[in-house]
Amino acid sequence: MPPHYVAGLSLAEWTAVIAIITFIATIISLLFKYAVFGPIRGDIKELSKSITALNKQLEVLQNDYERLEGRVDEHDRRLDRHHERIKNLDLERRKAG
Repeated sequence: MPPHYVAGLSLAEWTAVIAIITFIATIISLLFKYAVFGPIRGDIKELSKSITALNKQLEVLQNDYERLEGRVDEHDRRLDRHHERIKNLDLERRKAG
């Protein structure tokens, strides 16, 4: 076997085999990039927009919750005052009665 042959192939043949393998790998890589990862990238962008919208809605809900919580606390205080007034009126009625 001449010195420029490896595993039965000449140096030029090995170069051609490597070029063909590189070409096929590049085609497969491009197919994956556009056929598989392209739609996934679009889905990730949509998901990101949805999460942003949900965060905004959550912020609005949190503000509404805090506002309602303040109103409930105020009503609770008013009920406590009414309860005390009713209790005092009941005591006055018993004393008078």
